Amino acid sequence: MSKREAFLYRRKAEFFKALADETRLKILDFLRDGERCQCEILPYLDKSQSTVSQHLQTLTESDVLVSRKSGQRVKYRVRDPRIFQILKIVDGILLDHIRKISKATEDLV
Repeated sequence: MSKREAFLYRRKAEFFKALADETRLKILDFLRDGERCQCEILPYLDKSQSTVSQHLQTLTESDVLVSRKSGQRVKYRVRDPRIFQILKIVDGILLDHIRKISKATEDLV
């Protein structure tokens, strides 16, 4: 395996690890409509400021989010909106699976 391939596998794993958390997925959903201040994200999640900050840091370090200071506030946005296409594909896969399980369960009854 080349160094480039190894690097891409590492980065891909980091990317998916960043998405592998319910709170971080909720943050992404909240940012679907655009940039938001951390002060807006906090009440949406109903979590402590330190918890939300850790999740935002994870998403930022994984290059999923970018942040910028605006006065005293820190605003976050999704770096690449194609992330929402990925999440939509995952939703479709999961919903199809749920439908299949539901249909199989109905057939048993």
